[in-house]
Amino acid sequence: MKAVVVRVVVPLAVLAVQGRANLARANPGGGAWLHYELTGLRAVEDTPAAPRDLVLAGARLHGIVGGRVAYHVGLDLAAGATVGDTGFAYDVALFPAGLAVRLGRTGVLALGAGVGASGATGTLDDAVALPLELTAELGGGRVRLLLRARASYVAAADARQDGAPSTSLADELDASLGIRIGKHAERFGFASGNGYFVGVSYRELGGARFAGLVLGYSIDGATPVRRDREWTCENCD
Repeated sequence: MKAVVVRVVVPLAVLAVQGRANLARANPGGGAWLHYELTGLRAVEDTPAAPRDLVLAGARLHGIVGGRVAYHVGLDLAAGATVGDTGFAYDVALFPAGLAVRLGRTGVLALGAGVGASGATGTLDDAVALPLELTAELGGGRVRLLLRARASYVAAADARQDGAPSTSLADELDASLGIRIGKHAERFGFASGNGYFVGVSYRELGGARFAGLVLGYSIDGATPVRRDREWTCENCD
């Protein structure tokens, strides 16, 4: 089943991000990565404005279109519960605008700006968020480093503003660092990888700091980075 996902879902995701008509002529290439995640967080310090425990499960689908410097879009979806208070929790974000730098065959460093929403029944007010997210996927072999850091500015929830104790530059912080051990393959010029990962997660919201673990499975794939010369210069020396 995993092999089918890698061979079918990832190429389709790349094609969807690229688009057929406008990109066929320029053929800049592109890539995509998909994460399935389960994150468990526990408050290091308790505050009335934040839950004590938070468990979220979801997916992150991001894609890039372009050469060495590429256009980046992404979608993060997660839902779960505040364990101690048994309340429904959610965290969603759309990143329609961003830039990425491709590193090697499938590595990428991406920055995205977007809009999101999050909350938890009874413990965390629903809020609109304006997040800035930095993503790094490094390594194209069996071992891959997964890094994500997000700073969010919160609206429509006064109690959640200035909720990051370590900084005054953002209302909330969210970060994770993981290591994936898996497989890497290259067929017909298309490089892909997949495998399970484990890591640490950190979050600041509601005036409290949270720390925990993240477990998941990730898939990535990319077409080769091509020079413009290969597509526009037919009779070069």
